[in-house]
Amino acid sequence: MEDSIFKLPDPRYEEYTWVLQDEHNPAAHTPLISTGKHTGRVVTEPTDRDIPEAIVVNGVNYSRQDIMGAAVSPFGSIVAPETVHDLRKWRTEWLPQMDDLADILQGFDPEEVTQGKWAETLDAHDAEYRRVFGGIHRSAVGPSRLAVSRFVDRYIEIFGKGHRMDAISLLQGFQNKSLDRVYALWDLSRILREDPSLIEPFREEKELPKTSFGLHFQKSMTTMLDNFGHTSNNGLQDLPTWGEGSRVPIEIILSYSKEDDAKNPRYITETQIERRLVLEKELRETLNVENQDLLTLMGIAQELIPNLEDHNLLCDQRCVYVSRARWLSIGDYMCQKGKLSSRDQVFYYTRNELVTALEGGVIVQDNELNNRRELQTIYRNTYPPIYMGVPPVNAEDISYIPEEGQTRVQAKGVPASPGVYKGRARVIQSLEEAVSLEDGDVLVVRALTPPWTPYLGLIKAVVTNTGGELSHGAVVAREFGIPAVVGTVNGTAVIWDGSVISVDGTNGLVYLEQQ
Repeated sequence: MEDSIFKLPDPRYEEYTWVLQDEHNPAAHTPLISTGKHTGRVVTEPTDRDIPEAIVVNGVNYSRQDIMGAAVSPFGSIVAPETVHDLRKWRTEWLPQMDDLADILQGFDPEEVTQGKWAETLDAHDAEYRRVFGGIHRSAVGPSRLAVSRFVDRYIEIFGKGHRMDAISLLQGFQNKSLDRVYALWDLSRILREDPSLIEPFREEKELPKTSFGLHFQKSMTTMLDNFGHTSNNGLQDLPTWGEGSRVPIEIILSYSKEDDAKNPRYITETQIERRLVLEKELRETLNVENQDLLTLMGIAQELIPNLEDHNLLCDQRCVYVSRARWLSIGDYMCQKGKLSSRDQVFYYTRNELVTALEGGVIVQDNELNNRRELQTIYRNTYPPIYMGVPPVNAEDISYIPEEGQTRVQAKGVPASPGVYKGRARVIQSLEEAVSLEDGDVLVVRALTPPWTPYLGLIKAVVTNTGGELSHGAVVAREFGIPAVVGTVNGTAVIWDGSVISVDGTNGLVYLEQQ
């Protein structure tokens, strides 16, 4: 299936190795989004003379391997932070600009665009999107990771490589928006547990009884959506956010309602905090005068988790939300003009086609838009090939899928969160499928992005194709205290859904257990 669906757009590209890049957006984007400029990836048409650095195939991103090693941050130069203030100032300097971007996109009125100005208008949106998005990442994320690298390197210099995980543990157990979202969902599940009569009407999205519990639940649900309603489904702008009626938060709350109070995620966080405080105390008692600089480096590096998780909700998720609102307003406008049958068809136009249609030119017919929608479903239900074009030197090792029972070692990756756990593997492609997760499962995904975080309250281990020690998946797995192996490259291909595996997060190995 993969071979027939995923094709390079130009025969010349076959001479190069193209590597799947889906750590941050592990899903196929629609034609409108994948042919836009706001993400920083400009799609190169097959007629272009030069071979591009990156391409989009069926809505997923690929980078040319020969330039990957020299890749530069798409957000510009990153400056190493010297103080904690350096890592906090993005909240006062950039978040107000995020508010301004939200006003531009969410309040966009297509009726105000003069004919002949559509390309210019959308390009201006893209430029502002890139400026704000890049500014926040350049101020919050990049410097935080530099601070961690500097701290961990110094820690190892003093205590040795065997204590690397102690250094990482000193960065865990800090309040952040991702955990706040988990707590809000958990608290809602406690109300359902107190009054089980609310479960069925909530599951069916019917009006809740106006009892004290029903009113309390409704008020709490409203508050949760006010705070986290712009959470998206893996950054896909064509799908509804939590606040627009996505089933994802409903299913998470229902799953949580089956758990007893001992599974309260706050207990897990408290454990991480207690461990960190013990390590901090030991560190202060151990360090001599010459090594006191480590404490300063630690304080700066401890901004990692708040920055990593908070920027995602306050910038990444919000950008998707307000951009989606802008496209839907254009969809409504086109429906009024008789150019679309439904507003969400706008996502199946390419950017150039959309501008042409808005300027009074050719429109894409319904049958073609419906065909593209059907293809999009296929793309999202198909794992894209890790490599396209010329196979890399290690391609045989990467693509080889052993037959069941043939080998114990199924995947190797980065040891992201220590510990060993044996359980049922659930190889899952999308958040919609996550409803089938059960307490004790091992989640195997291409990338564990922030919207997946609440499910870590149910599962017992994580395996991902992408990511490193400081990726979101690694950070939250440590926060929940569950073993994790990230960056396996091909975990979703070589681990069978439903098989029993052991995840060794200490050594970065995944084993198939004999059935």
